[in-house]
Amino acid sequence: MFVFNNDYMKTLSEVRLRVMLWIMSGASVSFVFLSTCMGIQLLLTVLTRNSHWAGVIQPYYEVTSFLLAFLVTHPYLYIGKAAMWIPSAQVFYLKDEVEISRRNLWLIQWMWIFTGIIFLFFVAIFTYLKMSQVWREASATHGAPEKLDLLDTATLNALSEERKKYIRSVTLRVTCYPIIPIITQTLLVVGNLLAAPPYWLFVLSNVLPSTQGTLNFFVYCMNPALDVYRKSLITRLRGTRKKKVERFDRLSDSESTRHLPSPSLPSSAFSAQKDDYTYV
Repeated sequence: MFVFNNDYMKTLSEVRLRVMLWIMSGASVSFVFLSTCMGIQLLLTVLTRNSHWAGVIQPYYEVTSFLLAFLVTHPYLYIGKAAMWIPSAQVFYLKDEVEISRRNLWLIQWMWIFTGIIFLFFVAIFTYLKMSQVWREASATHGAPEKLDLLDTATLNALSEERKKYIRSVTLRVTCYPIIPIITQTLLVVGNLLAAPPYWLFVLSNVLPSTQGTLNFFVYCMNPALDVYRKSLITRLRGTRKKKVERFDRLSDSESTRHLPSPSLPSSAFSAQKDDYTYV
């Protein structure tokens, strides 16, 4: 939020600018490291089926990713002759020789992001191929969709349509998670490696990283375990709408009959009824 306020950024000291640059860079690298941990999990459970080691290292993914990300980017706190804010471009600038500055930025941040993207690219390809094979020669499993390591290649002759949708959904969801960092970070790396990136690349390299949360949310919503809640919500909405329609129809009927003349008997009939009642 602060980096888009030039008036505020120009008032910061060099130390605060370095700390802010370190936090932003560490957050970017930690996202790639967390996605890499997800790729490692897929590598162990889906591709190599080494569930033992996957269970051993899984509790340390988050802590290790954050600590390692902020550790490798901490040189931002002291490298360069000076740290400045460029209002016209809204970017941080570390004053130093061009070659030295590019080398330092590559070693501190972009090398790690680039390596994570390459790793996730191959994990996504091999995971998709593996899950496609499972889709073609699927065997029924009684576990949850997360227990992908239980899948094998035994051919299943009788596969219900619901089961087919289930496997397709799992395949797509598992493959999409490693793709998100590739979509959001690739142009960012390319834009920062070029000495003078074109304007369209500069814009996309700043816009795409901000979409990673939305993309992760959409992929998470593809979880087959949420189908029950989605169906329940749709049924509830349809039931509410149906009740409103029926209520509107009843109100319409009552309004349409309100102005009609009420049926009445002749006055002689009331007299006869009164007389009969009196004499009885």
